[in-house]
Amino acid sequence: MKKNQEEKQKKTYDWTVDINYEIFQFRHSTKEGEPERNLYLAVILQALLDATHSTVGYTVAVSGSIQSQADSWFFTSVSAHASDFNYVCDMAGLDPSYTRSFAYKIIRSKEISFIRKRINGLLS
Repeated sequence: MKKNQEEKQKKTYDWTVDINYEIFQFRHSTKEGEPERNLYLAVILQALLDATHSTVGYTVAVSGSIQSQADSWFFTSVSAHASDFNYVCDMAGLDPSYTRSFAYKIIRSKEISFIRKRINGLLS
């Protein structure tokens, strides 16, 4: 009975809840005494901000270029971007495929402004 209730709860969660939890997990994965790992986590979070970049204060071309470069970094599987991405994930202690799916959820989320605020909070 309890198992069925848990499964129903999991099905009712939307991506925003999952993303909120996963961003919370990023916060807890940063530890003092691990400055290099924290640096690479910050690189990933900044790339997420770039991938969800708004056009406020930028021309559409510049904003699109920033988003395109970040998308390419996350989702290109064969290029220098892919090896850089895998290296950064490795140094951050994250699985590259998990990080890609996390990025996909964030980029496709309807709560971009809320998520950007959470990520900015982690980076500050």
